[in-house]
Amino acid sequence: MIRLVLFCFSLCVVFANIEARKPVFCYYASWATYRPGRGQFDVEHIDPFLCTHLLYAFFGVDDSGAVTVLDPWLDLETDGGRGNIRRFNELRQQNPQLKTLAAIGGATVDPTLFSQIAANAATRSAFARNARDFCLTHGFDGVDVGWEFPGIHDGDTTNDKANFVLLLSEMAVELRSHGLLLTGALAASETIASISYDIAGIVPHLDFINLMAYDYNGAWNNFTGHNAPLFAGPSDQNDFQRMLNVDHSINYWLGQGAPLTKLVLGVPAYGRSFTLSNSASNGLRAPSDGPGLQGPYTLQAGYMAYHEACAHFLPGSSWQRVWEAVQRIPYGFLDNQWVGYDDRESILEKCNYVNNRNLAGMMVWSIDMDDFRGYCGSQFNLLRAI
Repeated sequence: MIRLVLFCFSLCVVFANIEARKPVFCYYASWATYRPGRGQFDVEHIDPFLCTHLLYAFFGVDDSGAVTVLDPWLDLETDGGRGNIRRFNELRQQNPQLKTLAAIGGATVDPTLFSQIAANAATRSAFARNARDFCLTHGFDGVDVGWEFPGIHDGDTTNDKANFVLLLSEMAVELRSHGLLLTGALAASETIASISYDIAGIVPHLDFINLMAYDYNGAWNNFTGHNAPLFAGPSDQNDFQRMLNVDHSINYWLGQGAPLTKLVLGVPAYGRSFTLSNSASNGLRAPSDGPGLQGPYTLQAGYMAYHEACAHFLPGSSWQRVWEAVQRIPYGFLDNQWVGYDDRESILEKCNYVNNRNLAGMMVWSIDMDDFRGYCGSQFNLLRAI
């Protein structure tokens, strides 16, 4: 009898832990397949058990409201294509609990297209139907909308904020009628969110809000700053700089009516790099002369995947790592090169923050920039921390 009781108790603990697991949303940047050397990342590199939701980035739109495939050879199987979409969705055969979403938009999609679609009732309805049909045709479990950003682009932005609510409303009706999810990749910082979103208006239509809580600082400034600090810190010199952190963004969204049950904290698997004006001045807010040197795999100045950054801090490297205890983030430097990034320690701080604030879950941009080959330690070091 004692053994039976203990066995039943153990089962209850297991099922409670499964039920309590918070969602982990992982974006997959499909163009990572074109990166050179050990930076190349294909669908087959994805561990389907590390995330609850996988998001395929990106698909586009046109002015009629049609969803477009941006890389037909990679995504489809016609004309000898590689069939990435099919292979991506087949990951659910390994993990039947996994959900896959089609991420529509992103930085390479002209925001004026979304603005034009959202401004017209006919194209709003067309886009909602087309998004639904795209999921049903290709086997996705839902759509993630990535309009970057309402109210901040060329052309007429007057009604973008209100029209975004109308667009999401139409999409929610079409998608939910077929049991499909609707999420949004939304700017976290108050400076953008206050212009772009009627937060109370969009909340009812989204199943989850994936807050892009990164890019708070970058080489667009002439001084260093961390990509995604958890809190304000002693180097912040004015009220604006003290807004550029995760905690301020979360407080803003909650204050505007976003519920804890839908708010997902996005964390970056990449850092922002700078070229220092003076290598002897190498702290936060140190003067800089522009972006840092491009990484060997992402090949983008001022930008460094975690699997590139972590290599700088392996034993024997000359780079110096600094932990900023107030903002709970690391940065590093060598000569005139400087990078602010997230590693396992800072990611665990953000995990604790999510649990302590009882947020809905976490999101990662993007799975292909984690240390997926285990070059610096265990494979998918950041995701395993989450």
